[in-house]
Amino acid sequence: MVARWFRISYAENALRRFATDGGHSLETLRATEAVALALAFYRERRAQHTRITDEGDGLLWQWGPDADAERFTIDLTRQLVREDQDAITQLCLTLAYRWTPGRRALGRGHAWCFTPTQIDDFGREIRASAAYRAIATASPVAVTLRTEVL
Repeated sequence: MVARWFRISYAENALRRFATDGGHSLETLRATEAVALALAFYRERRAQHTRITDEGDGLLWQWGPDADAERFTIDLTRQLVREDQDAITQLCLTLAYRWTPGRRALGRGHAWCFTPTQIDDFGREIRASAAYRAIATASPVAVTLRTEVL
């Protein structure tokens, strides 16, 4: 499949449109849908002016406590680095859950994917993780999508 392109500055809009076109509402996503959405978006949509070969377009899976340690979160972040700039843009899809003893025991962790050709293996790695299994059937208390420029 030929990837469609989006501008880095419009990454959030591109993901929202991609979700809507797929019949998803970001605000009501569960982990299974969020992971499938992020993987498909990475597989099918390329950011203009990034180089995959230089880790200019990566997908990050991370989990652990939020900044205030009030909730357990999973996060799928698309990290984009424009080839002619040093700024890093991160498009973060975060699902927050109530703490449970089992979720606290998971600690924090992360994994990266830097090439669409490995996205299926990356998806299997995510789905096999203890963090994913801990929240796969749970309802998040909050779902957020935000863009950060570092």
